Formats: sequence, C-alpha cells, structure tokens
Amino acid sequence: MSTRCKWIAALLCVATTTAARTDEIVQRQSDGPIEVGLRVSDSETLIAEPLQMELEVVVPNEMQVVLPALDESLGDWEIVEKEVREDLPHVEAAGPNMRRWWMRLTLESLRTGEVIIPGVDVQTLPRQSENRREDDAIDWDKAGSHVTQPISINVVSVLTETADPTKPEPIVDAIALPMEQTPSRSLLPGVIVGLIGVLIAGAVLMRRIQSRGEVSNVDWARRQLTDLRSQWHKQRLTPDESALQLSPIYRDWIGSMMGRESAVTSDEASAWLRESDPAVNGELLAMLTRADEVSFAGISATSTEVDSWLRQSDDWLKQLESLQNRITQEANA
Repeated sequence: MSTRCKWIAALLCVATTTAARTDEIVQRQSDGPIEVGLRVSDSETLIAEPLQMELEVVVPNEMQVVLPALDESLGDWEIVEKEVREDLPHVEAAGPNMRRWWMRLTLESLRTGEVIIPGVDVQTLPRQSENRREDDAIDWDKAGSHVTQPISINVVSVLTETADPTKPEPIVDAIALPMEQTPSRSLLPGVIVGLIGVLIAGAVLMRRIQSRGEVSNVDWARRQLTDLRSQWHKQRLTPDESALQLSPIYRDWIGSMMGRESAVTSDEASAWLRESDPAVNGELLAMLTRADEVSFAGISATSTEVDSWLRQSDDWLKQLESLQNRITQEANA
C-alpha cells in the first residue's frame, strides 16, 4: 500500500474512532396524567459539534403548557437552532383528550470536559378561555412546575491539550502514524491538524449565522408573560423581580422593530414608540420608566403596580402587534 493510501486509511480510522458515541440519554417523569420527557442524542460529543436535545410534554386537553423561553444559550451550551411545536394531538395516547408540546434544541459547546445541560422548568396550567382575559381565566392553584434533571455531557477535542497551531502535532492516541522520511511527506500531519482547526473555526462561524428558531415576536412575548404571571401568582417573585422581568419583554420586541439585535433601553423604546405611534398606551411607557427606577434608583415597585401591569399586558401586546404589522406592510409597499 502506498504511503498516501496509508494516510487516508489512518484518517478514516481516526474519524471512526472519534465519532463513536454512547447511547442517548432519556429522562421521563409523570405527575398524574402529565408526562414530561427529555432526550439527549448522545452522552459524548466533539467540541463545536451539534448535539440534539428534545423536550416533550403531554397533558390532558383541559391543560396547557408554557415551554421554557430558551433563545441563545442553555447553561454553557449555545443554542444554534430551535424548533417548537405546540398544542398538538398526542397520537400515541389511548384517547383523543391528550395534547402534546414539543421542543428540539441543537446545542454546541466550545468547552471541553464534563459540560452540564442544566434542568429546564416547564409550566403547566389550566387552559385559558379565548373569550376572557388571560389572568381571569386561569385557576392558578392548579398550575404546576416540572423541572428536568441536569445532564452531564463529555465534550472532547480532536486536538491534544497542548496543541499549538504554529507547532502541529499528530492526533493524540488515535492510531500509530507512520513516519515518513521524505520532507514533503513530513508536512502532512501539520496539514491534517491545520485542516481540523479550519473545520472547527468554520463550525464556530456557522453557529453565529444559523437560525435561532421560527417563533414570532408576539408568540414569544405571550409565552414570557404567561410564565411571568404564573410565577407572580404563585408568589415566587417579588414586585421588583417582576418589574425587571416584565420590562425586557417589551424592550426586546421594540428593539426588534427598530432593527436592533437585542433589547433597547427604556428611553430609546419610549422615544421610538412616541414617534412611531403617538397613540401608544401611556401606561406602557410608565411601566418602562418604573422598571428603570427599580433597576437603577433602588425605588421598589408595589404589588398593586405589578397587578395593574399584568392586567394591561395583553392590551400592550395587541398594540405592539398592530404596530409591527403596520411597519411590515409599509416596508413591503
């Protein structure tokens, strides 16, 4: 066999050895008729290589689910792709009275070693009526919270721990590489290591431009508000904590309409809203200002204020949705 063929065979062996995986990790828990399942595709992965995590929640027809609001990261893992399916018939159920919520995340890590996928919190609550306000339709005493268990994933590198791009080395402990005396052949290990480095760098770059999911601004905001209402009515949040969680929901959406990639400040959001829609609800602007006072001036919010904000939140969402539709139509005109 020629030297070149030997090198190709060695690389195939390395790829096969490195790609070897252990079995998938599956968690299941139940609370009466409520079933929560979590599946992770592998317990070991390569640095910057995609790992799949799927979360499934099955509930009776009279219940609804608030999936965790995960957009950019989950612990030390970056979310490079997100897919969500909500309120679907559960075909595996014995009867027609079960519904299914499902979310798939594609995760990547640039850390090596044991990297933890933290537990995620799923909220279940009675299904709200379409003809009544959301906070009036929910029996909060029947709401529940279900938390998955953390999972440890072994993230390995294809390079040695002391790898130096200026001093290429053979791949560690994969296969005994043949030594070639010809100077032109001796450069091949360096080319291999360099190529692997380029591939890793490309993976890192690609994760920056991959889709973050297809959830609309209004759906995302409604899920955030439902979760916040649940936490507030269960007395798990103080008025100040509620104010600090409520404000970014609107500032993030407004920032998106302004063409920003993240939440804008309250002053920027208020100024833009006044210019774009002079009829904007003044209570929304007042809430943004009060949240800043809580955050920067240490002036505490009251329970009465939080109750009022949460009652008006649906109206604020409708106003922002109408404004976004108008902006979209004007842009497409």
